[in-house]
Parts: sequence; C-alpha cells; structure tokens
Amino acid sequence: MSIPTEHSPITVDEGVYDLAHLSAFSAAIPGKGIEHGTDLGVVVVFSNHVYTERTKHGELHHAVDHHGTKRTFDADRYEMSKTLVGAIKESISGNSLTHVSKSYGGMDNLVFVETVDGRKWAAVYCLVPLDDGCSVRMEVLSCHPKVIDEKSISRRNLSYFARMCLYHKVRTPKA
Repeated sequence: MSIPTEHSPITVDEGVYDLAHLSAFSAAIPGKGIEHGTDLGVVVVFSNHVYTERTKHGELHHAVDHHGTKRTFDADRYEMSKTLVGAIKESISGNSLTHVSKSYGGMDNLVFVETVDGRKWAAVYCLVPLDDGCSVRMEVLSCHPKVIDEKSISRRNLSYFARMCLYHKVRTPKA
C-alpha cells in the first residue's frame, strides 16, 4: 500500500470528521530546481498518522495505515492537521530548515510547526524522486507533539534534501 492522495471522512462514535484538507497538492521551492533558475517541484501527500495514533491492544481502531497497521483517531492530531497543510506549504515556499532525526523506522526529516498554544509539533517526512527527474514526492509520515532542543541540532534547507533525493534517485533519507 502507498500513502493515499485523498482521505475519506472518518466516523468516530457519532461524529464525522472531514479530511478533505489533507488531499495531495503541488508546491515549489523557488529557484532551487535541477536546472539553473528553475523551481523544484514538490508533490505532498499525507499519511493517516497525522490524525491517528497507533491502536493500543484491546482498543477500537478507526483506520488502517499504508503498512496495514491499525490506527485510532486522535482529536488533538486532527485539530493540528487543519493547520498542517498551510504550514507545509509555507515550509516549502520558504525553503525551511529541516534536520535528520532517528525514528522507529530509520531516519526521517523533520519540519517544526508551532501551534497557537505554543506547543512544538514535529512533521515527519521523507522525499521520493518522481519520474520527471525534477520533482519530488514529500510523504508526510506523521505529525505529533515533540520536545526538541533546537540549539543542539544540525539543520539544512529543505532544498538540500530534495536535490540529494533527485541526484541520487532514491528515497531521502534512506530507510
């Protein structure tokens, strides 16, 4: 299974939650394309991890992720997902700083988003080269609150990782 480009509404108890805001979209990093003076295209898709959490033993699940793992709706993540799309678009157009951090599945890039209540959220993503040779697919794998000491991490611009993905023609960072 792969990460979907659209998410159907999810029903939890008696409530229905619209997920249309998490449809795939295209954006660009201005002036950072492979050819001098061109933009670097980015197609963004969202895993259901941005509005669910791993289902605990004996708990009711509401969805299954792209790996076949049961997931439970999380209202806090869902509320964050409403602002996540705008934050990701801004991170792409602004060529935001990102860094590599260890996760359960290997190494993933992170973009930090601050919510209105002041909490830091880690938007975890990877980049996959597209067949056109000049665009990448950004797979937003998760978004969750995380305490981070930003002074102790080494960061690079998003375009650095996207260009490495295109140059090496492999998922970045490697799984």
